[in-house]
Amino acid sequence: MDTMEAIMTRKSVRAFKDQPVTDEQLEQIILAGTRAPSGLANEPWRFSIVKEETVKNNIAKLTKHTKVLEGASALICLFMDGEVGYDLVKDSNTIGACAENMLLAAHAMGLGAVWIAEIRKNKEQVALECGVDPERYDLMVVMPVGYSDESSEPTPRKRTLEDVIISRR
Repeated sequence: MDTMEAIMTRKSVRAFKDQPVTDEQLEQIILAGTRAPSGLANEPWRFSIVKEETVKNNIAKLTKHTKVLEGASALICLFMDGEVGYDLVKDSNTIGACAENMLLAAHAMGLGAVWIAEIRKNKEQVALECGVDPERYDLMVVMPVGYSDESSEPTPRKRTLEDVIISRR
């Protein structure tokens, strides 16, 4: 799949088949994330892979998207390392680029994924479930990953290019 095809056909997947993803697939998704740009090459991303049912279900209870997380084969929890960051906005943008790379990689591999940020309201509990220090590692998103059990049709956009391009000079 070429890059434009991946971008134009990727969709957020919230329903998954009962089919496991492999550690190698999860590592490929994370590797794609680590290829995102980062200012001063600080690479503030850190990851926790959750496949253990008990931990996955405990994390799922910390969001209104419980069923989405429970139904996924695995969760990738994406954290920002507070010890390497230097600008919150820049580092947050970096994490967003990392997450988008991961979503595109999952899609290109025939997997479905979505990022869940609403769970940040319980970020300390998620960090503890992952076995990481919530003082150092700031949860940014949880990414459920699995084989999609949804239509492959991409979600239509609400706005046209004419709506979003606000200036041409």
